Amino acid sequence: MSALAKGPALLLVNPTSGRGRGLRFLHRTAEALRAAGFEATVSITAGLADATAQARAAAGGSLVAVLGGDGFLGAAAAGARESGAVVLPLAGGRGNDTVRRLGLGLDPVKVVGNIGGLVVRELDLGLVNGRPYFGVANVGFDGLANEYGNNARLNLGPFVYLYGGLKAFLEWKDVTFTLSVDGSETTFPGWFVAVGNVGQYGGGLRICPLALADDGRLDVVSLGRASILAVAATFLRSYRGRHLGQANVSFTRGSTVTISANRPLNVYADGERVASLPVTVGIAPLAVKVLVPADSPVFW
Repeated sequence: MSALAKGPALLLVNPTSGRGRGLRFLHRTAEALRAAGFEATVSITAGLADATAQARAAAGGSLVAVLGGDGFLGAAAAGARESGAVVLPLAGGRGNDTVRRLGLGLDPVKVVGNIGGLVVRELDLGLVNGRPYFGVANVGFDGLANEYGNNARLNLGPFVYLYGGLKAFLEWKDVTFTLSVDGSETTFPGWFVAVGNVGQYGGGLRICPLALADDGRLDVVSLGRASILAVAATFLRSYRGRHLGQANVSFTRGSTVTISANRPLNVYADGERVASLPVTVGIAPLAVKVLVPADSPVFW
C-alpha cells in the first residue's frame, strides 16, 4: 500500500452511463479534484474504446478518475494496466458494483474529497479471451437478465437487473454447460456460470462473495439443475453472499477457466457483452493500480 502523489489527473466521464449520472456529477467532481490539489483535465469520452485509449496514454503514476459504470471502469482499467496510471473508481453508472465492493462511496464528490484517506493497491484483472474485466464474467440465465436490464426503458437504478431477471425467467430453457477449471472438467445442466475477480455484479449481487482481488485466482460459482423457485432463492441470497451452501450451487477457484454449452450464449463482463461461447477466462495478477480504502474487503 502507498499514498498517491498529487499532480496531473484525468477525469474520464461516460456521458451515457447511469442515464447521464456521470454528466450530472462532472463539474462538482472536477472541482473536488482541483480542491484536493490535482491538476484536473476532464474528458467526456466517445465510448469504451476511447476510455481505454486515454487511460493507456496517461502518464505512469498519474491519476485517472473514472466516472461511469462497471463496464466503463473495466475499459479504463485495461488502458491503465498498460500505462501504469492509478485508477480512482467513481460511481457514475446504475449498479456501480465494483465501486461498492471496493468499499468506496457512491457519491463521487465525497470520495474525491476524502482522497487523502485512500491508498494505492494493485488489483488483479480477469481476462475473457484476453479482454480485461474487473468484477464478474457471467454466462447463462443471468446474462440474459443482464441483456434485458441493459435494454430496459424504465429508470429503476440497481433494481433494473431484478427486472431483467424476472423477464428472463419467462424465456429460459435448461442448458448443458461444460466447465473446466485448471483442467478439471465437469458437464452439467444448469442456469449460469459466474467467474469473479472483485466478485459483485447486477446491482448488488455478491455472486462470488469470497473473491479477493489480489490473490491471483478466479472464483467460479455455478448453478446446476434447479427449479425456478430455487433459482430465485439463489439470487436473493446472493445479495448477502449466503448462497454458496445452497443445493446445486458449486464453487471452486482457479486461474484458467473454459466454458462452453450446447446452445449459443453470450458472455458478459462488468455488464458488457464481450464474447459468445466458447470462451477462456484467465487472470492477470496485480495488473492495475487502484485507489481504495485501506480496509477494502477485497484484499488479503
